[in-house]
Amino acid sequence: MKSSIGQIEIVRSIFHGIPTRTRANGADVAALDAREDVCNMEPEARAEIETRLRKVLRRNGRQIVESSAVESKTPAVIKDLLAVEDADFIGKSKELAQILLEIQTARNSAGMLFVAQCVVSNSPAIMLVKIERESGMLAEESAEQAGAQDVRYLRDLFLTSKSKVYKVALFNSADLDSDTLHGWAADVQMSGNEVAAFFLRKYLGCQLLDDPKQLTKMFHQHAQDWTNKCVHNPDVRARYAMAIASELLSERGTVSPRGFAGSNLQPAHRDEFLDYLSRHGVPTTTFDKELSLIESRLKQFSIAFMSGVVVTAPRAAFDEVVKIERLDGPLSRVVIQDIMGDFKGRGVPGGRSTSADDDGPASGDSGEAE
Repeated sequence: MKSSIGQIEIVRSIFHGIPTRTRANGADVAALDAREDVCNMEPEARAEIETRLRKVLRRNGRQIVESSAVESKTPAVIKDLLAVEDADFIGKSKELAQILLEIQTARNSAGMLFVAQCVVSNSPAIMLVKIERESGMLAEESAEQAGAQDVRYLRDLFLTSKSKVYKVALFNSADLDSDTLHGWAADVQMSGNEVAAFFLRKYLGCQLLDDPKQLTKMFHQHAQDWTNKCVHNPDVRARYAMAIASELLSERGTVSPRGFAGSNLQPAHRDEFLDYLSRHGVPTTTFDKELSLIESRLKQFSIAFMSGVVVTAPRAAFDEVVKIERLDGPLSRVVIQDIMGDFKGRGVPGGRSTSADDDGPASGDSGEAE
């Protein structure tokens, strides 16, 4: 994908109500609650929606691509909106809402579909947000009685500070590749930054772009490279290396580079780390984790020194018995506190033993037969 999740600017937008799918006498009785014109959105509300959804996509977003194995009408409508500058935005947004209504079942709660024409990094884009309606109370100063409050019940709240049930998709015209749709999707409701199959496949007609095995390997490789090249304090470098391994060996099924940086790196290192990953083709958004290509590399660590000394130990031992201390200048001290076992020599790669047990000629012999 060419684009990233840059600044989102909403140009125009519309909401359509999506009722709960019900049937009576074998026929659908729920009709789309469609709007006939775009939203009149005050600047403060527009800015809040733009900021909120950009944060969600940057934190939870997954790269997606149109799937030929899934039948969905949504990609064609999205392409029309992206390709034709004066496309019938209201009519196309109704089509997107009708598609969503038709694939829902009685288990899907009523909600709204927010459709927005946007500009993202100077390119036209389309954003879809599936939102569950919320309700609540509003207390405000009474206009009629001094010192009193009027309390109102609000039925159609959305994207409140506590909202946890909504799904977002963003498609940028810069990412249209040979008429194949690419984009981003996030599902706030799902754990582990997954995206519900109902929304991703049945509605959007897409699949995840990530190859988990390769992305996991790339994250491990480039996170380690950044640590070794850019972190000069040996104690901090060791802590970061251990944190990378812990992140990959955790029980979570996904890796979030942004989450990792926020939890494990010093503030001064976070942007540098994420920029390094991005420049080397590693997404900074969440991806599925698959360890099969790197599992053996996570079992033990080694520290190499300029003199040729190498200290190798199981991962757990670095926590328990290996201590790294920084001395003046570039020097470091490694302290191993343990019960010493056998002391053995090791051959140099490519070298040859000349012990008395060898079958070769002894010293002084020519080695030729008599």
